[in-house]
Amino acid sequence: MQQPPRGYVTLARLGLVANALAIPVGLAVILLDSWRTPNLVVGASAVLPTAVVGLVASIGLLKWRAWGQILAIVALAMALAVALPYGIVRLALLSEGRLVTALLSGLLWSATTAALVFWCRPCIRRYLI
Repeated sequence: MQQPPRGYVTLARLGLVANALAIPVGLAVILLDSWRTPNLVVGASAVLPTAVVGLVASIGLLKWRAWGQILAIVALAMALAVALPYGIVRLALLSEGRLVTALLSGLLWSATTAALVFWCRPCIRRYLI
């Protein structure tokens, strides 16, 4: 059996932990933030499904299944589709904590895009098939 691509196992485990933590962290954000209703709507309609798809993808990747790569790409694309507009709207409408929101949003967008590029690489598909 050939060696997995560099970073494969690390990113699959990181995805498992991050998606498992997304659910309780999302609940904490809903309960503690002043923007409770929009956070509840975004959390229930987008963050929760993205976290569940990400969990299933990470488990599939750790079990060396080809469908895990496809689900990882779907989950990361869903995360970008939610995080980009939410971050921009939050920056535009809320004045307090704008610098922290901008920094965290930029970091999240960059990390998600980098992970998406990693899982889209052809060497991952060749390894799993």
